[in-house]
Amino acid sequence: MDEFNCEMCPFDMRPTENRTGCRPTPIIKLEWHSPWAIIPVFLAILGIIATSSVVITFIRFNDTPIVRASGRELSYVLLTGIFLIYLITFLMIAEPGPVVCAFRRLLLGLGMCISYSAMLTKTNRIYRIFEQGKKSVTPPKFISPTSQLVITFILISVQVSPQGPKIRRGWGQDAP
Repeated sequence: MDEFNCEMCPFDMRPTENRTGCRPTPIIKLEWHSPWAIIPVFLAILGIIATSSVVITFIRFNDTPIVRASGRELSYVLLTGIFLIYLITFLMIAEPGPVVCAFRRLLLGLGMCISYSAMLTKTNRIYRIFEQGKKSVTPPKFISPTSQLVITFILISVQVSPQGPKIRRGWGQDAP
């Protein structure tokens, strides 16, 4: 303001070098030609190719005993989550905007949630089968592919629901 009093610059501005005025804050973003972007893009492309080749292999040998024993339905769900995680790399490097930022938030959490839910459900299924095998020869409940998919999508829907972030952030309490 004058030689004795200062005034804060607005939120989107910063002071000039001699502190006599305000100037717009420069926007610094990751450029596609930067090494910090080229390496992750290269690794993401490799991951997408690898994930796609696994999906193609699973589809090609869909009815073989080894693919059926691996829980092919949950494997497809897990591969979808992994594919989304690799795809996010391109959104992270893209120029920020309302749509790009919305997709970043949605797809990053969704990709991780899909992957973790599928792995948790597969692990739980195997654990329950072995634990039930110690007790009796009858198979445990809810180990069919359909019920496994329902369990997985219930876990995903809890995370994606509007209450999901609130529960995670505030552990059931209303968090700001």
